[in-house]
Amino acid sequence: MKHFFTLNLSVLVGVLILLSFSNISAQQTKKISLQGFLKDRNGKAVADGDREVIFKLYKTENGGTADWSETQTINIFGGVYSTALGSNANPLDGLDWGNSTYYVGVIVQGTELLPRTELTFAPYSLGSPKAQEVVCSGAVGDIKYSILAPDDFIKVNGSCWVPMDGRTLATTDKLRTAVTGGLNQIPDGSGAFIRSQEFAGKADRDPNRTSTSPIATLQADDLNSHAHSASLSVSGSTSVDGYHNHSMTPAMSFRGDGTSATNGGDGDGNSVSNTDYAGNHQHTITGTASGSTSNAGGSETRPKNLNFWVYIRIN
Repeated sequence: MKHFFTLNLSVLVGVLILLSFSNISAQQTKKISLQGFLKDRNGKAVADGDREVIFKLYKTENGGTADWSETQTINIFGGVYSTALGSNANPLDGLDWGNSTYYVGVIVQGTELLPRTELTFAPYSLGSPKAQEVVCSGAVGDIKYSILAPDDFIKVNGSCWVPMDGRTLATTDKLRTAVTGGLNQIPDGSGAFIRSQEFAGKADRDPNRTSTSPIATLQADDLNSHAHSASLSVSGSTSVDGYHNHSMTPAMSFRGDGTSATNGGDGDGNSVSNTDYAGNHQHTITGTASGSTSNAGGSETRPKNLNFWVYIRIN
């Protein structure tokens, strides 16, 4: 059950309480699970940390003397706390559950938050197994994110919720037949992002699914097709080289008397000469180069994110 409490305090102005009985038997100590939300005078959650709170049970909605009292140091996170009345040395067994109506009083910093909350267990008695169960929140097929680990989550949300870990559904689980076409196994949400199903005729943000695609199916990793542009050029020139000359022996020689001879002989005026040195030159080089970029980055492609436990209601 949910109730808002208002009080003109400089530190605390409200508390939201959820009440239920924990699993007990006739031989076990009775406990009442309680979850609350503490806000300051501006409606904001109080600071995280430990805070001393006194819980009392009265037979009257206003005034009167408490039949039971317990002081606890509770941890508050995001304004929310969870505890169980009867956890300390003062048990709940001595109260007249069968004939009396009880109201919960919450005292913070010496002031009681009003109005008190009535404990109601009808149509079950306190000793009934049904009265001892946490009433399941939500509806079959709902999914919840939570900071509570599985054991803690079940205590305040009920055993009809399970981690979305890919487990096989029992034949008696309601989720098995609630899904059109049947569902034998819940999806494995371990480390996966959850994405909305495409609606017919709406924004097509999931190019690989449609409104008729099977629900709760895992989509493999992918990276949108893209390209990287690169421009590389090579230019330069060869070294200057090729400087050389040639020796030359004339095929016609001249004698000393001024006559010529086709083949030179002794006494001819033949000589061996070298050509001038020349031939230095170079070549210009232009072209392109190809290759690939080096690897960079981490082990996956992902946006900034927060990790939470994910649960699904199966009953």
